Amino acid sequence: MRLKSHGVLIWQYANGIENSIVRSAHIGIKGIGNSTTTPFDVEDIQTANMYLLSLTETVATRLREAGFCCSLVSVGLKNNNFRYYSHQCKLNSPTDSTDEIYCITKQLFKEMWKGEPLRHLGVRVSDLTPCNFVQLSLFSHKDPVKMRALDKAVDYIRSKYGPRAITRAIFTHSRIPALNGGVGEEEYPMMSSMMSSIL
Repeated sequence: MRLKSHGVLIWQYANGIENSIVRSAHIGIKGIGNSTTTPFDVEDIQTANMYLLSLTETVATRLREAGFCCSLVSVGLKNNNFRYYSHQCKLNSPTDSTDEIYCITKQLFKEMWKGEPLRHLGVRVSDLTPCNFVQLSLFSHKDPVKMRALDKAVDYIRSKYGPRAITRAIFTHSRIPALNGGVGEEEYPMMSSMMSSIL
């Protein structure tokens, strides 16, 4: 049996020969997002807001870890009939604040939700720029310097003691996880927890 050009390609791969163009630079991040499929129909705004907060916590943490601020926030929803729709908002100034991004996601959700049961929610930030400074606003009710210091402290505690070391009180007796999306520890145990059980 002759494989012609495919046979040559298979032989090259088997012998470690690859002729693809090597990228000289890493492709930059265009956006950071997180979404979750809920285990039940979300039918009230309080539960939806808790899911949005949980997703925003994860997205904002990743945003800060990457050293970026975002200028565009979007929320996506899928109802129990699998119809998907989304809204987005352009910000006046870039931010990496969890609370600021969460306030925007709540507003976007309020504007687009039609009251139907939901089974999937998502939060995404884009239009990323390096976060080298804090843009002060005359109209902000919260001090951005203090909010940034708070986020930094929370990030430090979670990185040192684990993601569940510090969570918001609203999630204390809730069936909604405080940090949602991605691969959870209960689904895929991390190496550090496996090592500690061995030692």
